[in-house]
Amino acid sequence: MGIYYATLASTFILSLLARMANDKKYKLIAIFWISLVVSVLVLFSGLRSGIGDTGMYKHTYNLLVENPSFSKANGDYGFVLLNLILIQFSNNPQTIVFVVALITQLCNVYVLNKYRGYIELEIFMYIAAGYFTVTMNGLRQCLAAALLFLCVKFIIDGSFKKYLLSVLIISTIHQSALFMIPIYFIARLKPWSKKIYMIIGIAILGLLFYEVLSSYLFKIIENTNYGYYSDFDEGGSSIMRTFVNMVPIIFAYLKRNELKEKWPQSNVFVNMALLNCIFVAFGMSNWIFNRFSLYLQLYNFILLPYIIQNCLEGKQRRTIYLAFIVCYLIFFYREQVIGLNMQYKSVLDIKSIFYYTPNHR
Repeated sequence: MGIYYATLASTFILSLLARMANDKKYKLIAIFWISLVVSVLVLFSGLRSGIGDTGMYKHTYNLLVENPSFSKANGDYGFVLLNLILIQFSNNPQTIVFVVALITQLCNVYVLNKYRGYIELEIFMYIAAGYFTVTMNGLRQCLAAALLFLCVKFIIDGSFKKYLLSVLIISTIHQSALFMIPIYFIARLKPWSKKIYMIIGIAILGLLFYEVLSSYLFKIIENTNYGYYSDFDEGGSSIMRTFVNMVPIIFAYLKRNELKEKWPQSNVFVNMALLNCIFVAFGMSNWIFNRFSLYLQLYNFILLPYIIQNCLEGKQRRTIYLAFIVCYLIFFYREQVIGLNMQYKSVLDIKSIFYYTPNHR
């Protein structure tokens, strides 16, 4: 886990330097520090040799090297096309891992930096909340989520046609992206309006009557790529994860007047964070709902740091800032160390760079 802690600490410091440079109007220096943040995340993610379904995608890449065709696309033609393009340059399966890591981390950090509050808290939250680790597990879906994250401007501007076209194209990478089409209309609603309270009410009823409703849900998706979740009996995410995802919503509600005044576009981020919380709550019963939260959780990383920076003042801001770091460190340790016992293996032998072990005969 040492390399995880090093990544968490180094990206926090680099992001803090970027914010300090940006506050002093040193734009080029700020870009330099943010570029280093992206580099750290890309190298960590792109040079991994394991974690989640990495091995499966490397195996698929090898199969496409031997037989470059769309026969194994299964509807995800965009992702297969990306593989086929990369095959023209390299037969090494690590290529797809590195390129997807580059695109995913670059898109995510770009949007986080564009709508930044405290950028160092955004990056810290991105890693400590476990999302960065998930990008190495659900490689293809997180690529789709990152590309859709870039499209948040279309939601803010109300450019539905552009957004719809983007979703349809991105769905060729992962078909679950189609789920974000109806989300567009919810995201544009006025926060804490009657319609939003109605959605919250429906969600609460859904949680209360989950056992009844789930049978109908899984019958609908039984012939899709997610059909196997109907037989998944290992439960879902922890209640602690649900509570952690509730925090941005609680702050957004308490500071709703300040958000409305200082950040007119905040409705999109508040509503996305609310929907994320709902899906994570359902995810306590079955992991399938957490898969959909991958498209929504990214908005948490902008919303909460923005509130801390712009809606709090003085001692209260400093206290919440420090509490944020401590609490997310605890969550990171509980989820990544105790819960998952995460281990990192790289295609590079990092130790050999620093330690030389002579061969003894």
